[in-house]
Amino acid sequence: ATATGQVGVAVSGPDGLAGSVTLRAGRRHGETLAPAIQALTRLAGVDLASIGRVAVDRGPGLFTGLRVGVATAKALADALKLPVVPVSSLDILAHPHRGAGRPVASVVDARRGEVFWALYQPVGGTMAAVTEAAVAAPAALAEELRRLPGDLLLTGDGARRYFAEGFDVAPEEFDHPSASVLLALAPTRPDVAPEKVTPTYLRGADVRIGWEQR
Repeated sequence: ATATGQVGVAVSGPDGLAGSVTLRAGRRHGETLAPAIQALTRLAGVDLASIGRVAVDRGPGLFTGLRVGVATAKALADALKLPVVPVSSLDILAHPHRGAGRPVASVVDARRGEVFWALYQPVGGTMAAVTEAAVAAPAALAEELRRLPGDLLLTGDGARRYFAEGFDVAPEEFDHPSASVLLALAPTRPDVAPEKVTPTYLRGADVRIGWEQR
C-alpha cells in the first residue's frame, strides 16, 4: 500500500495475517518498499516462492508512490508467475468502518490543494461505493459533504488535513490505506495478469502539473 506518504506491506496465510510492516516514507517510496518486503518475509519466515497472489493498492493517490507500488507488485508477480489483485485505496480506507452503520467518505490528500475521494455506504457487512473516485478542491468538496446525511464519517489523510473542523473524522490510525486491510479485501476482488494492472491517477503526473504551473 503506497498511495499516500505511508508504505505498508503485509503477508497472510491459511491462519490469517502473518505480519505487516508500516513505514512513514514521505517521498521515499522507492527506497523503502523493496527493503520492507524483504524484511517482512524474512522475519515472518515466508519464502517468496510460496506466495500465491500479489495484492496492490492501485490508488488514487500520490503519483510517485503509486508508480513505485504498482511497478513493484507487477515485477514480483511476473517473476513468480502470479496474478495481481488491484484494490482501490479509497475502498481500503472505507473498509475498517463497515461496522459503524453510517456513510463514509474516504478522502486522500492529493497535494497541490486537491483531494481524491469517494462516498461509501455499509451494505451486508461490506462498504459499497456510492460514487466514483474523483478529484476535487477541498472547498468544493466541503459544500458537497454538507449536503450529505449528518452521521457522515470521514476517513483518510485528506480528511484530517482539510476537514478536521466541522466534520466527524476517524482517528488518526485510519489516515492511510492499510496493507493488512488490502489483504482482507483481496479475496473479494478479481485478479488480473500483471501487465494489465494500471494505477488510478485521476490527474496528470505531479511533475507535469508543476511544469504547467510555472
